[in-house]
Amino acid sequence: FFRSSMNNFQMAKAESVLFPFNQDTLTADAKTQLDELGNQAKGMNRYAIEVQGFTDKSGAATYNEMLSERRAQAVARYLANQYQIPVRTISVLGSGYAAPVADDKSRDGRKMNRRVEVRLWVPESESTKTSASNSGGSQ
Repeated sequence: FFRSSMNNFQMAKAESVLFPFNQDTLTADAKTQLDELGNQAKGMNRYAIEVQGFTDKSGAATYNEMLSERRAQAVARYLANQYQIPVRTISVLGSGYAAPVADDKSRDGRKMNRRVEVRLWVPESESTKTSASNSGGSQ
């Protein structure tokens, strides 16, 4: 039981960082979003960070996969360098146009699809489970 609970994680924070067309450089807004996540992670002992890059449908699929990877790498590099987040805790994947979140036929839709999703995962704490199951009890 104890071993399996060590591998149970829950999402503590999620950010979706947007990128301009054909760019892989972090904007000031993107850095502000990442600063919130980086500061939260700095105070933790155990966590994992998933960084997954995406593109809109414009351009060739192979190019978009490379572009989405560069975007994800830019996010990971920023977190590692600015917040001394150990590289071993960051997983990076460039997924190209694999999972659009908006209709790519509109300018706003394409803008929403040019993103990197960043998720901060923390171990599921036993105290959280215990307090949830005991919350209705009388003392």
